[in-house]
Amino acid sequence: MKQALWKAIKEPLRLLVLAVIPVLLAYLGKISAEWAGILILVLKLIDQVLHEVGKETEKESLVTGLTRF
Repeated sequence: MKQALWKAIKEPLRLLVLAVIPVLLAYLGKISAEWAGILILVLKLIDQVLHEVGKETEKESLVTGLTRF
């Protein structure tokens, strides 16, 4: 039960972690909100690519992607 709950919670947590820096930059006025959204998508794409490459090559350090969980 706990493992299933953890697996369900991980994806929204990954997105939250990846969104912190772009949202903070937009809040501080360094980038526009549109660029923050694009940056979040790019970070999510990089995270997913690293995860898939890690699964294919069986490298544990890549399986966790950018967020490391």
